[in-house]
Amino acid sequence: MPEMTARERYHAVMQFQPGVRTLLWEFGYWAKTVECWYGEGLRRGWYSMPPGLTDGASVFGEALPFPHLAYRTDIASNRVVEIHDLLGFDDGAVRIPLVWRHCPPFIVTVLEEDENTRLMVNHDGVTVRVPKMGASLPQSVNWPVEDRRSWEQVREERFGPDIMARFPPRWDGLVASYRDRDYPLGLGMDGFFSTPRELLGLVRHLMMYYDDPQLMHDINDHLATVWLAMLEEVVSRVDLDFVYVWEDMSFKNGPLISPALFQEFVVPYYQRITGFLKAHGVNVIFVDTDGDCSKLIPGFLEGGVTGLYPFEVQAGMDIVAIRKQYPRLLIQGGLDKLKVAQGKEAIDAELEAKLPAMLSQGGYIPYCDHLVQPGVSWGNFCYYRQRVKEYVERYRPE
Repeated sequence: MPEMTARERYHAVMQFQPGVRTLLWEFGYWAKTVECWYGEGLRRGWYSMPPGLTDGASVFGEALPFPHLAYRTDIASNRVVEIHDLLGFDDGAVRIPLVWRHCPPFIVTVLEEDENTRLMVNHDGVTVRVPKMGASLPQSVNWPVEDRRSWEQVREERFGPDIMARFPPRWDGLVASYRDRDYPLGLGMDGFFSTPRELLGLVRHLMMYYDDPQLMHDINDHLATVWLAMLEEVVSRVDLDFVYVWEDMSFKNGPLISPALFQEFVVPYYQRITGFLKAHGVNVIFVDTDGDCSKLIPGFLEGGVTGLYPFEVQAGMDIVAIRKQYPRLLIQGGLDKLKVAQGKEAIDAELEAKLPAMLSQGGYIPYCDHLVQPGVSWGNFCYYRQRVKEYVERYRPE
C-alpha cells in the first residue's frame, strides 16, 4: 500500500481514522534557540535561517508555515529546513497569504529615537517603542481606534469593499499551483477578539464592552462581512483543508474575557464564519490561543470551532484531561517545552504521561506547547523528537 501524502494523513488524523499514525511536526522555535543550535552541532545549510533576525523572532516548524515569508522558493516557509530534513518531519501545512487586517497597511514611520529605542508606528497603526538591541518585545503606546469616530475612519480607509486587494499578486497562478498538491492547504486568519484588541489596545478593548457595546458589535459585524467576502472568493476556487484562527485571548490564570462576554460579543461572529466554512466542506477549524483558555472551550465549540492549540502547560492546560472532557476536540501541541530543556529523564516522563493516551485516541498532533525556547540544547531536542517518533509509530488510533 503506498505511503499517504501529508495531505491525506492530515485528513485521516483530523477524522480520528483508526490505524493511521499522526503527523511528525513541530510548532517552531525562537530565533535565538536555533542560533544556539548552530553552535551545538546543527550545520548551516543553503536554506538555513537568514542572518539578522532578532533573538525573539519566531521561526516556525512544520505545523504552521507561511509561504509568503519563504526562505526558499517552494511550498516551504520561514521554517528551518535543515531541522525538517534532518529529523524526518512530514511535509508541513501551507497557508494562503491573505491580508486580514488593514488594507492598505499603515506606513511604518519612526517618530523619534534615542540611544536604546525607537518610537514608531507599525504597519497595524500601533505606536510602539522598539528596543534597538536584545530580545525584548516592543512596548505598545497607542492604537489606531479610540472611539466610534476613529473606528469609522479606519473602517472606511482600511477595511473597505475592495476584497481582491487583500489577495496576493498573481492569484490565478497560485490557484492553479494548489490544484494537484500533496500537502494540507488552508488559511490563517485573525479572530474576533484578537483583531479588536489590536485596533483598540487591550485595556480600551475590554472597557469598551461596557462603555460602548454597540461599537464592539459593529466592529465584529463589519469584520465578519469583510472576511466572509474573502472566504467566498477562496472557496469558489480552492479546496481548503483547514482554517486556523489566531486569538491569543488568555493568560496564565485564565481568559482575558469572561465566558459571558465571550458568548455575547464573540461566539455569534464565529458562527457566521464557521457555518459558511462547514457549508463549503471545511470541517477543520482551529483556534490558536496561549494561556489557560479552558473556560472558553464550551463557547468555542458552540461557535463551530473544532480544535485548539498549543495548550500551554505552564498555564495549567492538560491535554489528557481536556480530551477526557471533550473527546472529539482536535488537539495540537501540549508537550511541556520546559521538560525538553531538562534532559532525557524529564522528556521520557512527559511523553509517557501524555502520548500513549492521546495517540491511541487520534485527532492529535504532538509538539511543544509553544516555540522551543533558548535553553533547550540541540542534543535534548533531537532526543525529544526521536522519542516522539517512536511513540507515534507505536501508538495509533484504535
